[in-house]
Amino acid sequence: MLYESMTERQRELSDKAMDAEGLLYGNAEFNIAKYMYASILGDRQIGDDGAEAIAEALKVNTTMSELDLGKNQIGVAGAQSIAEALKVNTTLTTLYLDRNQIGDAGAEAIAEALKVNTTVNVLDLRLCHIGYAGVLALAEALKVNTTVTMLYLGKNAIGDAGAQAIAETLKVNTTLTWLNLPQNCIGNSGTRAIVEALKDSCRREVYISDQIRPLVFSLTPRLASAEDVQTVFHLLTSGLALEDQSASLPVLPVELAEHIMDEAQYWQGVQCTKRERFQADTPDVALKVTVPRSLDGNWVCVKSIHVLRDKATHDGDSDDSAFELIVRDEQGSVRCEFAAQPTFLDATLESLTIWPALAPIIRQMRGGWEVQVRPSKSVQDVGFESLYLGYVGPIFAMFECPAFSNARKASG
Repeated sequence: MLYESMTERQRELSDKAMDAEGLLYGNAEFNIAKYMYASILGDRQIGDDGAEAIAEALKVNTTMSELDLGKNQIGVAGAQSIAEALKVNTTLTTLYLDRNQIGDAGAEAIAEALKVNTTVNVLDLRLCHIGYAGVLALAEALKVNTTVTMLYLGKNAIGDAGAQAIAETLKVNTTLTWLNLPQNCIGNSGTRAIVEALKDSCRREVYISDQIRPLVFSLTPRLASAEDVQTVFHLLTSGLALEDQSASLPVLPVELAEHIMDEAQYWQGVQCTKRERFQADTPDVALKVTVPRSLDGNWVCVKSIHVLRDKATHDGDSDDSAFELIVRDEQGSVRCEFAAQPTFLDATLESLTIWPALAPIIRQMRGGWEVQVRPSKSVQDVGFESLYLGYVGPIFAMFECPAFSNARKASG
């Protein structure tokens, strides 16, 4: 794509990627000695495009020993590109990929690279949305890898099964000396497995404290894709022929199909979670989500807002438990502030679902609007927070969203 034909955002990413390549290739315009050995590119929002550019540079760079790519909106594709570079790079010893969205698929790609890489000693994969499949791949890779000495896996969701896989690796791996596993939904069985694997070792430090209960993640709303939502809606409104049977499901009216999907909360959604810095309310770390804009310029319709908070203790003070929310429009102006009391799912887990009937402002929300949850008044007890906003796209919004209907009337 020609630079002149790029959007402003695409040009920004391209510039960042070229900057990153310059640092790694050691071009003349980046005549800073430290960049030849360590590159701090964290929190530059380079995304997959930037990661792919850096990966290409890593394949030929022969001096870089430390690379920080933390908090860069790197996804699966970016992680896979970095993994391919690790298979041929022979100088990088420290790699930070923390606070990205590489997921299980990205972790699996990194794991394959670790089977052949012989230089990486320190690997940081905290807050990377890694579950059981991803950590299983990493555990298998570490059974043959003999160079990684420090591995950071905190604030993922590996669970007891993932911890057990790690425990099996610890029985045969003799080089890993530091393992970071806090806030990973590890229960008693996973903890026991790791403790048992460590009983004959005094050279290792394993941190497994501050675990988040699996129940928390089971209550997080699922995120459906636009394609999945439309497929289900089509099946409900057109009838579904049952396999190997002459019968089919009845064709449902649009209103009834929508009601069924609402009851199941089967929508698209955006989500933000926090596992640290709960007291901070600055824009870069606030618990907030933004209503997506439709690619074709049509409106979306917000269905509900869901907030979840897990605390170490509960003192019974209702004022401390209330969720305080702020709604801002696309210009950043505050359109509504309100507080609501959560439901206690158990002694410490607080949940709140906000429907349009409770907060009518929801009916006015559209692409670019923002919802933010203020910090708890007892932040010292908070261990996990999640904010989810469910919405439907234009195909449904045109039937049911007042904001969409009003906009259509106003446009003639």
